[in-house]
Amino acid sequence: MSSIKSSILSPIVRRRRVTAASPTPAKLATFLRHLEASGSVSFAAERTGIARNTVYQRRKVDPEFALGWEKALEMAAGALLDAAIVRASDGTERDLWRDGRRVGTIREYDNRLLMFLLRTLKPEVFGRRAPP
Repeated sequence: MSSIKSSILSPIVRRRRVTAASPTPAKLATFLRHLEASGSVSFAAERTGIARNTVYQRRKVDPEFALGWEKALEMAAGALLDAAIVRASDGTERDLWRDGRRVGTIREYDNRLLMFLLRTLKPEVFGRRAPP
Protein backbone atom coordinates (compact mmCIF):
# COMPACT_ATOMS: atom_id res chain seq x y z
CA MET A 1 0.00 0.00 0.00
CA SER A 2 1.40 3.36 -0.96
CA SER A 3 1.37 6.09 1.61
CA ILE A 4 -1.07 8.83 0.82
CA LYS A 5 0.10 11.91 2.61
CA SER A 6 -2.08 14.65 3.99
CA SER A 7 0.02 17.14 2.01
CA ILE A 8 -1.89 16.22 -1.17
CA LEU A 9 -5.13 17.41 0.38
CA SER A 10 -6.11 21.01 -0.05
CA PRO A 11 -7.74 22.99 2.76
CA ILE A 12 -10.89 23.65 0.68
CA VAL A 13 -13.67 23.41 3.22
CA ARG A 14 -13.36 25.14 6.58
CA ARG A 15 -15.99 24.65 9.26
CA ARG A 16 -16.86 27.13 11.92
CA ARG A 17 -16.53 24.51 14.60
CA VAL A 18 -14.54 21.33 14.54
CA THR A 19 -16.28 18.18 15.72
CA ALA A 20 -15.03 14.62 16.16
CA ALA A 21 -16.47 13.81 12.71
CA SER A 22 -14.88 16.82 10.98
CA PRO A 23 -12.87 15.86 7.89
CA THR A 24 -9.43 17.03 8.99
CA PRO A 25 -6.52 16.56 6.56
CA ALA A 26 -5.25 13.68 8.71
CA LYS A 27 -8.65 11.97 8.66
CA LEU A 28 -8.99 12.46 4.91
CA ALA A 29 -5.55 10.91 4.38
CA THR A 30 -6.55 7.99 6.61
CA PHE A 31 -9.77 7.63 4.59
CA LEU A 32 -7.72 7.42 1.37
CA ARG A 33 -5.41 4.78 2.88
CA HIS A 34 -8.42 2.65 3.89
CA LEU A 35 -9.98 3.20 0.45
CA GLU A 36 -6.75 2.03 -1.18
CA ALA A 37 -6.63 -1.08 1.00
CA SER A 38 -10.28 -2.04 0.62
CA GLY A 39 -11.72 -0.39 -2.47
CA SER A 40 -14.85 0.31 -0.40
CA VAL A 41 -15.98 3.87 0.30
CA SER A 42 -18.35 2.69 3.04
CA PHE A 43 -15.64 0.70 4.80
CA ALA A 44 -13.07 3.50 4.53
CA ALA A 45 -15.50 6.12 5.80
CA GLU A 46 -16.62 3.95 8.71
CA ARG A 47 -13.03 3.12 9.72
CA THR A 48 -12.12 6.80 9.61
CA GLY A 49 -15.19 8.08 11.45
CA ILE A 50 -16.36 10.32 8.61
CA ALA A 51 -19.83 10.08 7.07
CA ARG A 52 -19.98 8.74 3.52
CA ASN A 53 -21.86 11.79 2.28
CA THR A 54 -19.11 14.00 3.74
CA VAL A 55 -16.38 12.33 1.70
CA TYR A 56 -18.52 12.36 -1.45
CA GLN A 57 -19.16 16.10 -0.96
CA ARG A 58 -15.48 16.71 -0.31
CA ARG A 59 -14.60 14.87 -3.53
CA LYS A 60 -16.92 17.21 -5.48
CA VAL A 61 -15.29 20.41 -4.21
CA ASP A 62 -11.67 19.37 -3.64
CA PRO A 63 -9.77 18.40 -6.81
CA GLU A 64 -6.73 17.19 -4.88
CA PHE A 65 -8.87 14.91 -2.71
CA ALA A 66 -10.66 13.67 -5.84
CA LEU A 67 -7.29 12.83 -7.39
CA GLY A 68 -6.21 10.98 -4.25
CA TRP A 69 -9.53 9.09 -4.31
CA GLU A 70 -8.95 8.07 -7.94
CA LYS A 71 -5.40 6.89 -7.20
CA ALA A 72 -6.58 4.93 -4.16
CA LEU A 73 -9.23 3.12 -6.24
CA GLU A 74 -6.65 2.35 -8.93
CA MET A 75 -4.39 0.78 -6.30
CA ALA A 76 -7.31 -1.22 -4.86
CA ALA A 77 -8.26 -2.45 -8.35
CA GLY A 78 -4.65 -3.47 -8.99
CA ALA A 79 -4.55 -5.47 -5.77
CA LEU A 80 -7.84 -7.19 -6.66
CA LEU A 81 -6.52 -8.03 -10.13
CA ASP A 82 -3.39 -9.53 -8.59
CA ALA A 83 -5.50 -11.63 -6.20
CA ALA A 84 -7.79 -12.77 -9.04
CA ILE A 85 -4.81 -13.86 -11.15
CA VAL A 86 -3.37 -15.88 -8.25
CA ARG A 87 -6.77 -17.40 -7.51
CA ALA A 88 -7.39 -18.33 -11.14
CA SER A 89 -3.94 -19.81 -11.73
CA ASP A 90 -3.18 -21.39 -8.33
CA GLY A 91 -6.75 -22.25 -7.31
CA THR A 92 -8.11 -22.30 -3.78
CA GLU A 93 -8.16 -25.10 -1.25
CA ARG A 94 -11.43 -26.38 0.09
CA ASP A 95 -11.86 -28.78 3.00
CA LEU A 96 -13.44 -32.18 2.32
CA TRP A 97 -15.77 -33.48 5.01
CA ARG A 98 -17.22 -36.97 5.54
CA ASP A 99 -19.50 -37.91 8.41
CA GLY A 100 -18.79 -34.63 10.18
CA ARG A 101 -15.00 -35.08 10.05
CA ARG A 102 -12.48 -33.29 7.90
CA VAL A 103 -10.84 -35.94 5.74
CA GLY A 104 -8.68 -33.82 3.46
CA THR A 105 -8.57 -30.91 1.07
CA ILE A 106 -9.12 -30.37 -2.63
CA ARG A 107 -7.77 -27.61 -4.84
CA GLU A 108 -10.45 -25.95 -6.96
CA TYR A 109 -9.82 -23.77 -9.99
CA ASP A 110 -12.20 -21.09 -11.21
CA ASN A 111 -12.27 -21.48 -14.98
CA ARG A 112 -14.82 -18.68 -15.44
CA LEU A 113 -12.53 -16.28 -13.59
CA LEU A 114 -9.60 -17.45 -15.69
CA MET A 115 -11.54 -16.88 -18.94
CA PHE A 116 -12.65 -13.45 -17.78
CA LEU A 117 -9.05 -12.48 -17.01
CA LEU A 118 -7.83 -13.80 -20.35
CA ARG A 119 -10.55 -11.90 -22.25
CA THR A 120 -9.70 -8.74 -20.36
CA LEU A 121 -5.92 -8.96 -20.53
CA LYS A 122 -5.62 -10.47 -24.05
CA PRO A 123 -8.80 -9.50 -25.94
CA GLU A 124 -7.08 -9.93 -29.32
CA VAL A 125 -6.66 -13.66 -28.58
CA PHE A 126 -9.46 -14.52 -26.14
CA GLY A 127 -12.07 -11.85 -26.92
CA ARG A 128 -15.40 -12.72 -28.42
CA ARG A 129 -15.32 -12.82 -32.16
CA ALA A 130 -18.13 -11.53 -34.32
CA PRO A 131 -19.84 -14.23 -36.39
CA PRO A 132 -18.59 -14.37 -40.02
